[in-house]
Amino acid sequence: MDQLGRHAGAVSIDGFDRPFSVAWDFRKLRKPEETAFGDIGVLVNLTTWAGENLEGVGLLEAKRRDLNKSSFSSTKQSQLARIAKNAPSAKLLLYDFDSVTSCMDNCYPQLSENYRDRFFRASNFTHSVCVPARTALRIARYTTDLHKFGVPLSYQLIERYFRGFDLEMDPVILSNVKRNIRRHGAPRILMLVGVSTGSAAPVLPEVANDRYVRLDSV
Repeated sequence: MDQLGRHAGAVSIDGFDRPFSVAWDFRKLRKPEETAFGDIGVLVNLTTWAGENLEGVGLLEAKRRDLNKSSFSSTKQSQLARIAKNAPSAKLLLYDFDSVTSCMDNCYPQLSENYRDRFFRASNFTHSVCVPARTALRIARYTTDLHKFGVPLSYQLIERYFRGFDLEMDPVILSNVKRNIRRHGAPRILMLVGVSTGSAAPVLPEVANDRYVRLDSV
């Protein structure tokens, strides 16, 4: 998330078969208490080159690795089960102080070397791994062993969420996130993303401004 900064922005990426334009901004829930959907939401409004429009939200529960240990001890089975029940596609986002390479083959085995060099040449490791919450619950051991079931956060954003994959599109979930209908039901941090794969400009999704503030204002 830090790579995108705390401010609004927009970028167009060349080199794909279709145009790929992205605009983004950030919001913070006014009362950041325990939630039913995790810590971070990526709310995406996708307009395709054929004119279809999709809106969905990717949900992430973030945990930090314990210092000098292999564990993520702040992860609670009951909390993760509640989030997975509310959002079946939710991810467990694992922050690691070490460089993680064991998840990289989950992203790029089918890609040519030239493609990897062009679009993913920044590094061959990550410090932030996204693991499906339901997979983590099935393993039920919250350690670095989970890395092999995940993908880097950058990949989850660009190749999954921004392309319309792994998003919750249920109208009830979207309404809860965008308007925080349930008390503290929305993520603490919302990344608003507009994506266009055609000639139209990307359009940011809208949220209830009385429930959220801009992240760069706090």
